[in-house]
Amino acid sequence: MIQINDLTMLYKNGKGVRDINLTINSGEVKGLLGPNGSGKSTIMRSFMGFLLPTSGIMSVNGINTLHNSAEAKAVIGYLPGDPQLPQNISSKDLFKLSAKMRSCTIDYAIELSDRFELDIKQQIKEQSKGNRQKTALILSLLHKPKALVLDEPTSGLDPFHQRTFFEVISEFSNEGVSILLSSHIISEIEKITTSMAVLKNGSKIYDEQLTTFIENLKMQKISIEDAFFKFYDRNVTND
Repeated sequence: MIQINDLTMLYKNGKGVRDINLTINSGEVKGLLGPNGSGKSTIMRSFMGFLLPTSGIMSVNGINTLHNSAEAKAVIGYLPGDPQLPQNISSKDLFKLSAKMRSCTIDYAIELSDRFELDIKQQIKEQSKGNRQKTALILSLLHKPKALVLDEPTSGLDPFHQRTFFEVISEFSNEGVSILLSSHIISEIEKITTSMAVLKNGSKIYDEQLTTFIENLKMQKISIEDAFFKFYDRNVTND
């Protein structure tokens, strides 16, 4: 279980996130939805301990992610929004290095590489953006973590490998893994998540099961895209 209680993280310019509460249960896939700058990455980086929050308590499977950072990171798979990978190394050697640090094998990384059609012998510096994203994604998954925190995970992936990603996430969910992923793509949230939280200007303005959200939209006779625009006071289409 991932728990974020009363998280406030403010930057020097006064921007950031305020009073964020999120719970992601075992097997739940929660989508964190919002435009760029709404606070998605700030929440994730705070949870991982890369930012020191102004206030708040955060934990994964009962482990405080700030006070017991190393123990928490051992059970989390984290994908940052802009992965910074070493350049003069192949994906395979990077997987080996990560696996050694985590005391696991690269068997699952090899399996995922096949599924994502990634040439693991190619050096990172020679890879396309999409293949670098695949490498970073596999790095976050190779130790079969108990929780996943994924920031814009499908960025750079073509539609075929987006589908592969959806399949992999479904498998982790079925194994009881708690998953928090961010996106600004509405259709992606609809396809992959079981619940969604919406951010606006650093605050959570909505948090609901996806099925309940869609049922409410049907009653109101509006599309999911129009609902998203309404969250941000934008014009919606008229039928």
